[in-house]
Amino acid sequence: MSDDDLDRAEFADPGGRSALRAPSRRNPRNLPCPTCGRPDRLTLADQSRGYQCDRCADAAEGWGP
Repeated sequence: MSDDDLDRAEFADPGGRSALRAPSRRNPRNLPCPTCGRPDRLTLADQSRGYQCDRCADAAEGWGP
């Protein structure tokens, strides 16, 4: 496995548009989105980077509703 593969493995959607981290036992997806308030959208790693859920991020970037 290459370093690139290991780096991508930490993401929920490797190769996709999402920057959110993959949930795990140590990093559960149990925090609300700071933008829309929907529960269980972010992990602690996502929150510490100041991220929002994919739906809100897509809307802000012109990809979604």
